[in-house]
Amino acid sequence: MIAQRLEPEALTPAELDEYLARGWYRIGRALITTEYLVSDGELRSTLWTRLDLHHHRFSSSLRKRMARNHRRFRVEVGDLVLDGAHEQLYTRYRIMAGGSRAESLAEVLGGEQGQALFHTREISVWSGDTLVAFSWFDLGETSVQSLIGVYDPEQRRHGLGFWTLLLEIAHAAEIGMRFHYAGYVLSEPSGMDYKRDVGSLEYLDPVTKRWLADPPYSAHQSPAEILRQRLDEAAEALARSGTSVSTFFNSALQIPGLIDQVAECATTPILLICGSTEHPWGVLTTWEQERESYALFSGRPIAVTLESGDPEDTTTAPLEVRLFIVQEHLGDYPSAEDVAFWMRHYLPALMPLSAS
Repeated sequence: MIAQRLEPEALTPAELDEYLARGWYRIGRALITTEYLVSDGELRSTLWTRLDLHHHRFSSSLRKRMARNHRRFRVEVGDLVLDGAHEQLYTRYRIMAGGSRAESLAEVLGGEQGQALFHTREISVWSGDTLVAFSWFDLGETSVQSLIGVYDPEQRRHGLGFWTLLLEIAHAAEIGMRFHYAGYVLSEPSGMDYKRDVGSLEYLDPVTKRWLADPPYSAHQSPAEILRQRLDEAAEALARSGTSVSTFFNSALQIPGLIDQVAECATTPILLICGSTEHPWGVLTTWEQERESYALFSGRPIAVTLESGDPEDTTTAPLEVRLFIVQEHLGDYPSAEDVAFWMRHYLPALMPLSAS
């Protein structure tokens, strides 16, 4: 779920450091940041992380693990290589790893523009003359950003993906860098938690924008968790009152660039919408954590299904787009029951200003 996206025409190493320190991260030729992610069908809060290399030392268990692999494999550090051997290894890795991933390494890099924008280096791992793993990372002035780690599924037992991450950290320290950035983890347990195993990470507080030694919120108290709980309570209260309600993820935060193209588009990650039976307008219910209250907005729900532009394309699934165009702020309410009361009494008579 991409909340913000930038495609700079130029980027100095010092500017990359600044973006990384503010919780931005490279995707292709762009920089993105977000406070939320949809994982396994649920909204989750992201926790942007970094490792302070000036205060880091690998644990003895990690040093032993690294030493074992150093005895098994050969490691090289240099400029990134984009060739058939790398693409073939990435294809096998992508099939094994699954999920939503770039279809090629060229796409990972963002094409020629991305390669020109970032100073990307490579750590490669070899078994004899066979490439079995590699990682790419970008150099800032005082920071290193991990871009991707790829390994041969047949060598999975050796933990090469995690090992190349450790090699990145060791190399960054050797060349005098201050911070290593590996992106985000999620607020709840997930497959990204291996990033926490490298050592004592710092976490970016999304409110103060300060880096902390511990996550900025406790378990099950993340912004995403609270938002889900409050909207679930509102949906249940609305259902009990007999009001029809629909819940969707906001496509404006999932499709890059869409939010900039649609004026007055709601930016809340979850759309909880009650529709009017009199006209195609409705009411959006949001939870405002800072004020600890619900906010209601009139507007127009939009649901569009986008098909592939290629009539011969039978593999790309149709894309369902769900948006809400805000018309007017209707008020703030302290409880889910107050929201249900308002909907039951005023939704049938609601008429947007442009239609009156």
